[in-house]
Amino acid sequence: MRIVVATQTLAGFGGSESYAITVADHLQRLGHDVWLLALDHGPAADHAAALGLRVCGTPGELPAAPDVIISQDGIVAYGLAASHPATPQVFVAHSDVFDLQLPAALPGVVDVVVTLYDRVERRVRACAPDHDVVRLGQPVDVERFKPTTPLRARAAVALALGNYVHGERLALLRRACERAGIELVHVGRHGAPPTDRPQDLLNSADIVFGKARVIYEAMACGRAAYVFDHNGAEGWVTDDNRTALSADNFGGQSAPIAVGEDRLVADLARYDVAGGLANRDFIVAHHAATKHVAALVDVLRGATARQARAGAPPGPLEELARLTRIAHRADAAAFALHAQLERLSDETHRLSDALDHERAAHRS
Repeated sequence: MRIVVATQTLAGFGGSESYAITVADHLQRLGHDVWLLALDHGPAADHAAALGLRVCGTPGELPAAPDVIISQDGIVAYGLAASHPATPQVFVAHSDVFDLQLPAALPGVVDVVVTLYDRVERRVRACAPDHDVVRLGQPVDVERFKPTTPLRARAAVALALGNYVHGERLALLRRACERAGIELVHVGRHGAPPTDRPQDLLNSADIVFGKARVIYEAMACGRAAYVFDHNGAEGWVTDDNRTALSADNFGGQSAPIAVGEDRLVADLARYDVAGGLANRDFIVAHHAATKHVAALVDVLRGATARQARAGAPPGPLEELARLTRIAHRADAAAFALHAQLERLSDETHRLSDALDHERAAHRS
C-alpha cells in the first residue's frame, strides 16, 4: 500500500510524534510505500529522516493518489481531505486533553478512528459524529527500547522524563529523591533538553517517573517504572496493576493515589530490581510495535476496501484546517503560560520567604 502518515508537528519529541515515527518506520519495514507528512519540522523530523523515512512539509509533496492516510490531528485531517479528497483516512486519537486530537467532526473526513487506550476511546465514542472505532494498544519498538544495563541493587539514579511535570510536583519529587539518597535527572520541556535517543537516558536510570509513552518505553528498557506526572500519580508499576494501568495509558487517573513527600520516600524504599524484567516481558508480549502495526495494516486495508469517495466532503476544509491550527496555537500558549505562571509564583514565594528571613535576622 501507498500510505501517508500525517501529523501537525515533528518539531520536538512527544508521545504523538513518537507514535507517527514508530508506525511509519515499521510500515516501511513491511514493504509499504510510506510518506511521513509534518507541517512543522525540527529534531523529530531529523530523526525520522535518519531512519530512512521520506519526510514532507506540505501536501503538495505527497503522491497524487495514496491508498490511505493515517492522520492524528484535525489540522492535517481537514487539510488532506481537501488536497486528497478520494483517499480514505484512518484517524489515530491520542489525547483527551487537546481538542486538536479529536477526530474531525465534519462527516466524511475520517473513515475510521483508532484509539490506543480506554479513556480516549470513551471520549471518541462520546463525540457527536458516530465514528467507527477500533481499539489497539500503544506500540513500542522493543528492539530500540531494550535493556542495555542492569538495574542497580540499590537505586542510585531516577529519571523524570516528560514535557508536563513542573512546579510543586517537580519540587516534591526532588525533595523525596534527596531524602532517599537518589539523584534525580529531569528531562523535558521544563528540564534538560530532550534527545533523539531516549533509550540511552532510560537505560542510565534505575527508576523512571513519568506517564504514558515514557512509562511504556521505560518498561521496555527493563526499568523500575513509577507513574507520576502533572495529572496525578499511581505509584509503582507491578504484577498486580500492569494490565489495568496500561488500559488507561499509565495516565495517573485510573487508580490515582495521594502522593505526598513522605509517601513517595516510603515508596522509593520499596524499589524492586525484579520488577524491571517483568516490565520488559509485559511490553514485549502486549505492546511490541510489530504486533501493533500488523493489526493497523488490517484496519488500513479495511478502509481502502470500502467504496471510494466520490469527492471531498462538503465544507470549507482548508479554512477548517486553518482555524483548528489557530485554536490549538492558543491552547498550547495557554498551557505554557500556566506553567510559567506557576514557576513565577514559586519564585515569588521563595523570594518572599528569603526577605522575611533577612528581616527577622536584622531585627535580632
